[in-house]
This record gives sequence, structure tokens and C-alpha cells, in this order.
Amino acid sequence: MAEGKRGFLQGIFKSIPLVGGGKKEEEGLPKEGPLPVHVPKLTSEGGKVTPYENTMGWYPHRIKYRGMFDLDDLYKSMALWFKHRRFELHENLFKSKPPEMEMRWRAERKRTSWVKEIIIVHVHMWGQYDVEAIVNGKKKKMANVRMIITINGDIESPYADIFGKPRWTDSNVQRRLHRIFWRWVMQRELGGLYWDRLYYELYDLYGLIKGKLKMGAR
Repeated sequence: MAEGKRGFLQGIFKSIPLVGGGKKEEEGLPKEGPLPVHVPKLTSEGGKVTPYENTMGWYPHRIKYRGMFDLDDLYKSMALWFKHRRFELHENLFKSKPPEMEMRWRAERKRTSWVKEIIIVHVHMWGQYDVEAIVNGKKKKMANVRMIITINGDIESPYADIFGKPRWTDSNVQRRLHRIFWRWVMQRELGGLYWDRLYYELYDLYGLIKGKLKMGAR
């Protein structure tokens, strides 16, 4: 009976050996180069948002709007939202060729040394941007447009170092330790902890934008 028993760690290390020793490589694990880890598919090409592939559960949320609103207020409110939540915000695209205007923001936050959260906001609108209107008894410049806002988010784990080099790939031992950590720890943590937290933050941003556009809780 005693010979048939083995501990939890012993079972892990037996199923995923750390050194070669002439043994066959684990199926699906490349011999060289970066390990196949989850990375976000949030790119866009030629001014067009490509179809998103998100394995964590958040699909692109789109807000379609037609009417008049305060563009400066929306812009500043969104920027403050990211700042208060300690995201590093990058404006990857700003195109203004009236009547068309397009903006694309990428916000990144390193939650831990292993997990990076990413939010992409794409705004595309057509219309007039210097329309005078009376708001609360005062003259104010407003935008009168038709607009589509796309919000998406994802998690990159593990993310590259400051030089853009994939980590945990320097040796076979590092690569196998990474595989163990990903399979037995991080895969569950991402779905049960990190993704849930980001999911509700994305809904908060979604609600903020709808509130500024006075669209209610639809």
C-alpha cells in the first residue's frame, strides 16, 4: 500500500519531468523559443478593428450612439477613469479629418510580475464637433455625431520583460517550471480571480460612457 501512494508534488514532477535524460519532450511543448502562452488578440489593421479572439470570456462590447454630447467631458472622464485605476494609457491612434474622427486607446496595468491587464477602447464617429448649444443656461460647444465605441479587455500572462523578450525561455528547466506553474496555479487564478476583477471594471467603464452619453442603463 505504501509503495502505491505518492504525494501531490511528486505526482506533478513525475508527470512533467524537469530534465531531459533522453526522455521524449512533452507533447505540444516546443524544443526552442517562447512557450505557447495566452496573449491578447486586440490588434487592428488599416483603421479597421479586426475580429477579437478572447479566451477569457469578455466579448467586444459596442455602444452605438447618434445625437449631441460633450466630447471634451467624455474624453476627460475616460482618461481620469484609467488614471484612478493606475492604468498606463497610450493613445495609439488619433485621426481627425472632418466629418470623421477616430481614436484608439490601449491601457495596460501590471497587476503582478506575472499578470498584465489590457483594455482597448476604439472610438469612431462622423458628424460636427463645434456645434453651439445651450446647456444649463450657458453656451457650450458640443458634438453632434453618429458614433460607435468598442470596448475590449484581456489578460497577458506572463508578459515580456522591459526589453520585449519573452521570459522563462532561457533554459529547458525554466521552460518546464513555467509549464508546471501555468498548469497547476495560474490557469485557475486567472479565471477565478484576475479575470473576474477586470470583468467588473470593464462593465464600470461601459457604464461610465453610457452615463456621459445619457443613454441610461441599457
